[in-house]
Amino acid sequence: MPITHAALRQVPLFAGLNDEDLAAIAKVTIEKHFDRGEIILLEGENGGGLHFLRSGLVRIFKTSPEGKEQTLKLVEPGTTFNDVPALDGKAQPASAAALEPSDILITGGRDLRRLVGERPAVAAAAVRELASALRFMVSRVEDLSFRNVTARVAKIVLEQDAAIAAGRVRHHLTQQEMAALAGTAREVVGRALKELEQAGAITLHQGRITVTNRDILRLIV
Repeated sequence: MPITHAALRQVPLFAGLNDEDLAAIAKVTIEKHFDRGEIILLEGENGGGLHFLRSGLVRIFKTSPEGKEQTLKLVEPGTTFNDVPALDGKAQPASAAALEPSDILITGGRDLRRLVGERPAVAAAAVRELASALRFMVSRVEDLSFRNVTARVAKIVLEQDAAIAAGRVRHHLTQQEMAALAGTAREVVGRALKELEQAGAITLHQGRITVTNRDILRLIV
């Protein structure tokens, strides 16, 4: 199925391109579907392209030599990922897996780098995307360095509640997935959730979290 100009204009790096440029991008862009749990990218691989999530939910994560996983980010629809290796042509710094059935536009990295050199609008958009990625990683360092586990879990609960309420995602994170995102163990997340329940911020029923007081969650965060 051909990639439409309307679909490409949803990608931040391509939003300002004219029809001629979009036609060139469409020739080097494919759309792929990934089922829940399927690996999209593997850390250390070369040749990755720019990925744009049209629908679904994607987890970006690192894996230690011992096999422990640290989730860096959850990618929601309308967002790109794998920007850095697509722009510098080097190895992928992290892996990516689908948490929900996901449809993704993939633009070849070599073609993207050529466009950055030829099109000022693409180069400016690339700078904005990289700046946004840097700000996000600084925020992650802040979370892991200065917030205790309960505060990190409260932030995750708030963000998940907002994403589900807005219809951006349907997936409810498991305690194991929350642990990987918070940089701790599942049992510790379980205790943090109990603390949030005792504080009146959430209720727990058969593993499902319901936010009852966002103000308390924000205060804890």
